[in-house]
Amino acid sequence: MTDKPQSDDEIITSVLAGQRRDFELLIQRYSGKIIRFIGSMIADADEAQSIAQDVFIKIYENLPYYKQQNSFSAFIFKVAKNMTLNWLQRQKKTVFFSRLLGREYDQIPERAAPPRPGDAEASERDEAITRNLRRLPEEQRIALILKVYLEFSYKQIQEISGWSVPKIETLISRAKSRLKKNIALQEKNSAFVLQVRKK
Repeated sequence: MTDKPQSDDEIITSVLAGQRRDFELLIQRYSGKIIRFIGSMIADADEAQSIAQDVFIKIYENLPYYKQQNSFSAFIFKVAKNMTLNWLQRQKKTVFFSRLLGREYDQIPERAAPPRPGDAEASERDEAITRNLRRLPEEQRIALILKVYLEFSYKQIQEISGWSVPKIETLISRAKSRLKKNIALQEKNSAFVLQVRKK
């Protein structure tokens, strides 16, 4: 008979009581999902890892202020969302000021998001979805990633984002529609290019 895994709140209680190394259990439990979430929001895999590390540092520093109500997942993803949006804002400002100074870097480097476990080689369609996902408006992208990719409930998304359920439903619906339309258009264009090359 195996021991029942500790809940997030039980681990946090242990950490706050002085067992600091237990925080590693939370890192192991959430690091993969947090990196996937951030990696789906930005176009830089190395930065996704770096932001994720900063998220856990911030979480650790703020554990005494966390209200233990079995909502740690919402707490950590809210921090991850805010830190990622802050990073994106800083990148936009960097690009803006670089243009003012006449420097030649138009876009943030396009790097693939960290691969999902068991997904060593993503298919072309997966890559197309990832590229188009990053082109969605921020709110649509966040809602879709949380619901479809991370399988969060509407209640959890509401806790993370502060949006109403109807707004979340609308954002997800619009994101899916836009994603399908963009991918279909790209596939059509790719097929046309192949036909031209054959001639």
